[in-house]
Amino acid sequence: MSDKLLKTNLEELIEKFSKADVISHIEGNYKIENIRHVSYKSLCDNHYVKKIKYDNKQIDTIVQSIEKNGLYNPLIVKKIDNSEKYEVLIGRKRWVACKKMKLESIPVIISSYNDEESLLILLADSRENKNVNPIEISMIIKQLNEQFNYKKTDIARILHESCAQVSNYLSLLKLPEKVIEDVSINKLSYGHAKAISRLTNEQTIDIVEKIYSKKLSVRDTEALVQRIKSSSRKFKNGLRISIEDNKIIVRGKSKTKIAKAYRIIKKSLKDL
Repeated sequence: MSDKLLKTNLEELIEKFSKADVISHIEGNYKIENIRHVSYKSLCDNHYVKKIKYDNKQIDTIVQSIEKNGLYNPLIVKKIDNSEKYEVLIGRKRWVACKKMKLESIPVIISSYNDEESLLILLADSRENKNVNPIEISMIIKQLNEQFNYKKTDIARILHESCAQVSNYLSLLKLPEKVIEDVSINKLSYGHAKAISRLTNEQTIDIVEKIYSKKLSVRDTEALVQRIKSSSRKFKNGLRISIEDNKIIVRGKSKTKIAKAYRIIKKSLKDL
């Protein structure tokens, strides 16, 4: 396939999935198709975002709604090759709720989207979701960029966001795994995560502990990060020295170098 044709196809996909009503349009079109009913055991999580966990309270709310009103919309799924199982595309939170309820009759519509289209659907669906999960968006962006060569400008058009915001989402994936999980389940807000996303892992973990223990606001966290960055210096030997809460903090991978740095600092302060 020529580069020109690839570019044309990419432009068409970006134009299609950047439309505000693309998900409701997809769901509307599929509603005229035959709806099948399958057991929760036949449905599998989406492999692109399966690491994403949801807030239990949010899922419990959906469970209560299904118990009271039934499943108002069928899930849109796609068949997994050489199996009798289906991967969830639209309605992942509802699927998690159905799985928790162990429902044996879940309405689904089977689609035929390829991997690229599936990612674009996930991205558009996240954009239109009021309870958006920033980590989920980050993972989708990363896959579109690495697997299908989407640029930040392409993704920004689909998200209706700036390129800077796309970069902010990607920076979240550099956070320690535990912090990523906290953001995913809404224990730590996106604002807090954005503020700490460009610090070292050690600094990040320290600040997250302070956010929880001292109930720091996003603005407080941003101010604390700024103080750390302005008082922090990285050296050629891999050590980083900063002043935090009136304490001198030395970070690095070598315990020997850290101990040596503390001895030098202690001696220097003693000579003052």
